[in-house]
Amino acid sequence: MADEPQQQIRKGKLPKMVRWYNPGVLIKTGIHTVISSLFGQYADNRLMQAATDRASVDELKTRYDYSSADPSKFENYIRRDASGAFWIDYLSDIGDGFEPTYATAFLLAQPELSLASMDPLPAGQILILGGDQAYPQATREEYRLRLQNPFDWAFNVAEPQRRLFALPGNHDWYDGLSSFDSLFCVSRDGTLDRKGTKIGGWETQQHRSYWALQLPYKWWIWGPDIQFSKYLDSSQVSYFELLADQTGPDDRIVICMAQPNWLLADYEGIDAEENFFKITSIARKNGAKVHALIAGDWHHYNRYYTKDIDVHFFVAGGGGAFLHPTHILKDTIQVRWPELKVPAQPADVEPEGGDGKAAPMTERWAKRKVDVSLKPAQSGEDQKRATEGEPKPESYAPGAPAAPAPAPAEDAVARPSTVCYPPKSRSMMLSFRNLLFPLYNFKFALGIGLIYWLMTWQFHLVTKKLNISAAPGIGHSIDTVTFSTFWPVWTKLPLYIFQAVSLDIFFFVMFFGTGLVLVSYVELTQNWSRMTRLLLKVGVGTLHFLAHLTLMMTLLLLALAAHNEIANVIKSWVEGFIGMLQYQIGGSERGSDLTQQIQKPFEAAPGAAGEGPAGRRNWVRGLLGSLYPLEMIPIGGLLGGFVWGAYWVFTGFFGKMHAEQAFAALRIKDYKNFLRLRFDEKSLTVYPIGIERVPREEDLEIAPQEGASSYPSNPRLVPAKPIEVHLIEPPIVIKAKT
Repeated sequence: MADEPQQQIRKGKLPKMVRWYNPGVLIKTGIHTVISSLFGQYADNRLMQAATDRASVDELKTRYDYSSADPSKFENYIRRDASGAFWIDYLSDIGDGFEPTYATAFLLAQPELSLASMDPLPAGQILILGGDQAYPQATREEYRLRLQNPFDWAFNVAEPQRRLFALPGNHDWYDGLSSFDSLFCVSRDGTLDRKGTKIGGWETQQHRSYWALQLPYKWWIWGPDIQFSKYLDSSQVSYFELLADQTGPDDRIVICMAQPNWLLADYEGIDAEENFFKITSIARKNGAKVHALIAGDWHHYNRYYTKDIDVHFFVAGGGGAFLHPTHILKDTIQVRWPELKVPAQPADVEPEGGDGKAAPMTERWAKRKVDVSLKPAQSGEDQKRATEGEPKPESYAPGAPAAPAPAPAEDAVARPSTVCYPPKSRSMMLSFRNLLFPLYNFKFALGIGLIYWLMTWQFHLVTKKLNISAAPGIGHSIDTVTFSTFWPVWTKLPLYIFQAVSLDIFFFVMFFGTGLVLVSYVELTQNWSRMTRLLLKVGVGTLHFLAHLTLMMTLLLLALAAHNEIANVIKSWVEGFIGMLQYQIGGSERGSDLTQQIQKPFEAAPGAAGEGPAGRRNWVRGLLGSLYPLEMIPIGGLLGGFVWGAYWVFTGFFGKMHAEQAFAALRIKDYKNFLRLRFDEKSLTVYPIGIERVPREEDLEIAPQEGASSYPSNPRLVPAKPIEVHLIEPPIVIKAKT
């Protein structure tokens, strides 16, 4: 439709950032997670892909072979620049809000990117999508709205001009990989005239959810499908082992994964044996060198490196989703790296059984723990200073001019400094936005208010029914509290709560159920002992629960005090009116009857607990009490939401806990990133591109009609001002080694 972008902008239908703390989204995501886990366990779509792929072994070996130097062999050729290098783009975690997704798609669609004090960087002839192409569930509709529309509008050409390969992330797996397969793997259907699905100016090429690209100069890019960071299926293992047999000591491999399992293993204690360790072992079985691993899933940029194994670990998950924090990153992590136990012998390849199968990888490889640091790349000048003992400059500022850097010298000393985007200090400051949690997530906050109302309502019923706060010698009753008696009653609340928990099963379940939920919610890293983790979990969760309990009970007393004060004021007004009325009409029988009717609503009436003060409530107080849920739910939600956000800020600052949930609630659309990769015969150069601020909807303009646009990509929408991009750190040059 010619005016579709205009209509969607005018009607406000462009996809917004997902409200992850909307109760409906939380419930749906939880259901999809359970269903997809069952699909992955009992109906693994990867096995179905392999079963329906009719390719022969020879075809599998050469299916994605783009190493030809002959431009006439288009199917096996990737275009190179004047220096003979070829370029590839990497983008991950894309289809959340329209604005950040469109910004990255718009930049990738341009023939080149201009950066300060550098030659323009040509666009990648292949685009790799690293996982989570749509949120919250990657259904066909979400793919259309959050991926295809932005990319189609950003690169609006009749015929595709570049290739595209995608990896499924956990959100792509939420429907069992069905929608992902129908969008990205249509090439497997031999009856189709077209090779793949057109997405903007790119065309999908793959036949399964995993692939291996053979590139010029003996470079490879492998893309395994790790499902939910669980395991590589048997068909996939066979596929990569088949491709590994085509490699040798002169081959260089870059591995792309949907999740940074080297970080998950260190932070969360996840065993990477079935995916990260397995795929790196297969890649190196014939002596090929793994130079870099690239992943998304964490929605920021970071890079770890160690000279010990000379491998760079990149995370670049800033394609279009909400921002993840960087202040939780450790300066050093431990990576389990595969190492040969013994040199491969013929028996390793052909066991005595004579079945022709290779020996299990676990018999040939051992896990080697390697310390990997979060450090910056070194420019040539940095290396000179390092080797000559001169002081190095301060940390690299994003956007500052930088020339391509050669690989670090063997004897260069890397300066310990974090390489992440946004910087840790900025990430920490952004976390304080969670003090406004109820304003960002009002529906979730209302849920907190609803819990406040239910718990305090049950507590109040119990205190009235059992005369808990009105027994002789206790003092002031909760039911008759006023602002003047507020403090004496408030100080006795722990006693009243203890009695209510002991005497009423419903309040007992509410009280301990809420406490157990908040204790179990506490998120801790795996670095502490089990006992320490248990103590911290119970301690932090209990403090969080006590903060909410104190707030909700304080609000209950304030509401009752306000009701009683208002009732007393109204009663005094009525009594004054009655006195005046009696004076006017005297003590006649008619006047006496009238005054009795006016006083009746304010007379104490017997309650369920008897004739005492605790069992009596007048009509006006009852009317004010009916307004209590309308008061507690919004006010309790607002203040309880503040407590929730403050808990995130506190635990994130001191314990680096709940950081992902806290930033998901903020839905920050800025600080996007992607990688532009330059391959030549001797090296791989990685250019990490950062976008400080993405254009908002009001910053986008309708582009001129087709043919009149100044952009070769012919976009449907153009930013009113150019999108500012910068290098997150100086280019990382990785020398090709064997």
